[in-house]
Amino acid sequence: MISVVFSLKKMFFICVFLLLVFTPVFSQDGEDLRGLTVPQEASFTYISQYERDTGLFSSSLTGLDLIKVGLDFSSCPAETVEGQLIMEQYRQLVEEVRTKTYQRMTRAERGEAVLRLMYRDVLKKYVLTESSITALFQKGQYNCVSATLLYVALAKEAGLETVIYKTTDHSFCAIKTEDRLIEVETTNPYGFDPGTKKTLPAQKKGATSWAVIPQRYYNNKQIISDRVLASLVGGNISTLAMKDNDYALAVPLSIARYEFIRKEDTTAAKEVKREFDVVATNYVSHLQRQGRPLAALNWMEEALAQWESSDIWQDCIDVVVHNSVVFYLNQSKVEQAQEIYEGWSQRLTSKTREEVALNIFIGAMDAGVKDVEPAQALAFLRTMEQHPAASTIKGAAKLKENREYVWQSQVKVLVDQQQFLEAAAVARQGVQALGTSRVLSNLEKQCLNNHAVTVHNKYAALFNQKKYQEALEVVQQGLMEVPGNRTLQADLNKVQRALRN
Repeated sequence: MISVVFSLKKMFFICVFLLLVFTPVFSQDGEDLRGLTVPQEASFTYISQYERDTGLFSSSLTGLDLIKVGLDFSSCPAETVEGQLIMEQYRQLVEEVRTKTYQRMTRAERGEAVLRLMYRDVLKKYVLTESSITALFQKGQYNCVSATLLYVALAKEAGLETVIYKTTDHSFCAIKTEDRLIEVETTNPYGFDPGTKKTLPAQKKGATSWAVIPQRYYNNKQIISDRVLASLVGGNISTLAMKDNDYALAVPLSIARYEFIRKEDTTAAKEVKREFDVVATNYVSHLQRQGRPLAALNWMEEALAQWESSDIWQDCIDVVVHNSVVFYLNQSKVEQAQEIYEGWSQRLTSKTREEVALNIFIGAMDAGVKDVEPAQALAFLRTMEQHPAASTIKGAAKLKENREYVWQSQVKVLVDQQQFLEAAAVARQGVQALGTSRVLSNLEKQCLNNHAVTVHNKYAALFNQKKYQEALEVVQQGLMEVPGNRTLQADLNKVQRALRN
């Protein structure tokens, strides 16, 4: 069998201060799927013979039911020309297993004869990923699911009672004989009663060969119904289609599979529901990866109105809503992000709800301070202090970072004009406005040091021209502006010595 993988990744809102960088989360250059609409309807509905006769649900199916529904899951209904040819092949097999020759056999002999018949007339090549009943009959290609389905169908036609098993990655069956259960490994022509040594046809003269299939291959097995076995055909085909991003096949097939076993109350049936949830939510994730967040949200909303939720769907809701909000925030489209959040907030887990609300708060701040005058930006940020997210630790930190960013942008303008003293004054005003700010305090110190360097260079030029009095006045003014600066203090001492001499 083929494992189903659930894959959803949460994207992050990129916000870098001093230089604001907005990185798109989803590529707009990917495959264009706007013309593809994946329906939320089953690819087919199968009614078993028992249901047609009684109107009642049953997990047991006839051999004919198994083949027909297997063909439906293989996208080859029995009513089609191709399907009719396969049904004729099956009828020929049925005729043989119903002959007197078979019926005179013991159950064990009959069960082994059915396996030999399959390998004589149908099965040619084992292919791990080939679950299609069409491929089984037309090409002789099979895996554990399709081979087991054919064996169970023919065993029923031969009057044998079967028990079907599956493990994590395998399926097989057993038949009930007069005194015991005999397991059947349908992927091996010598798989009747595995664990029993069997003599094989001699490969060369005088040689003897045996086949033994270790019993350990069948540990941790779980009994499943005829319906679940048939649904494994659709499950494997759906999984392969999903890996190829063919959700137009994968989703309707998964829905058909779920509807087919929906009334069965077993662990295996519940696993089918979870596998359906995986396919459906992976399609939602696929839409989002294509840069179509609204399509993903709309499809998900319609799906949740039709099918019951689960932990898999909850994970999908959290990730898709989070990523959709980020998608619009990274384009500075705060209103669209807010609209998505308001529409889905009640369905989010509390943790995701807080994360999304914080992201919108941050996005709104970034949009509000972008390309506006500093005074206007600071006034806007003061209004954001009333936002609920501003009272959280992360929200308060981001608000302070934005305010620091606005003050830094003012400082940068003055620094670019070489007005270091004025830049330091603005940085100091920012510290006073914020209460504390290591960033602005350090910036003030850097600006004062730069101003001191400017003063020193002016002083040095005068000193070298022996204009000591003018140099003294420059350095004294500099120390009034940058008290305690060591470079300027050394300059002062030097020029005073020059004047005394």
